[in-house]
Amino acid sequence: MYDNRMRHRRRQPGPVSPPEVRPAVHYANYFALRDGRRRWGPRILEDAELILVVAGEFAYAAAGREVALQDGDVLCIPPGVEHVFRHVRDRSYGAVISCIHLELAPGRWGAGDYCPAPLPPTVTATRGDMALHPLFRQCRDVYEGHLPYREELLATIAKDIWLRLAGHWRRGAEARPSPSRRAARMAAAIERELPGRVDRHRLARDFGIGPEHVNALLRKELGMTPTRIRHRALIVQACRLLQEDGLTVKEAAARTGFHDAFHFSKVFKRVMGVPPAAFKAGTWRD
Repeated sequence: MYDNRMRHRRRQPGPVSPPEVRPAVHYANYFALRDGRRRWGPRILEDAELILVVAGEFAYAAAGREVALQDGDVLCIPPGVEHVFRHVRDRSYGAVISCIHLELAPGRWGAGDYCPAPLPPTVTATRGDMALHPLFRQCRDVYEGHLPYREELLATIAKDIWLRLAGHWRRGAEARPSPSRRAARMAAAIERELPGRVDRHRLARDFGIGPEHVNALLRKELGMTPTRIRHRALIVQACRLLQEDGLTVKEAAARTGFHDAFHFSKVFKRVMGVPPAAFKAGTWRD
């Protein structure tokens, strides 16, 4: 005989692999923090949230543990977890984040209707994945717009983001310890001199290590050489000059210390994945 108690048993969530996700985006944004330090929480979300740290330093605390986040990190906050997300400090070029609230499949993750498999790590280090930043920004643009097939476009962008993150997990790139104080101070020293240049010999002298160890240390802990750190910081500045201040590509190049427009375009495309003219015009979203 059918036991009515079966109705009240909690159903086992079905696993949803990355290729099987069918996202529904509830909210998306992309913004610079212009009013000093910010703190979100303590709070508990009903859906999942992905936060891309575009620039700045942030911290996430849950279950008595706090993890640090910086440029290029993606935080995954599952539903039902009490947490605090806070802004720690700006870079020399400010603090920018992008957030997406979503479900990954029909139903609710928090209600046990499904469960992502594998479970995402708290922080995914995506530095070097030049496609993710434009995808987060595109998700915000589509969310705020009124394009035909808006929901389908949002689902497609969110799935692209999730699959790219899953690729990092498969390569074992999800776990990155916080950089040492020395590596963080080296990066800060490079950024303080912008648009000037700080070479590895000066870093070696200032931080008491051999020049041959500077690149190895920064590659290991930050995933970038001193030149790449400098270029990324300059290009983030250039993005703001192009989009927010309305400068031309030539003006943005000069303002960020590039005397050769061709070199500026080459570095910009390597960092952002698109040429500066396309970025300014917004045609990379098409």
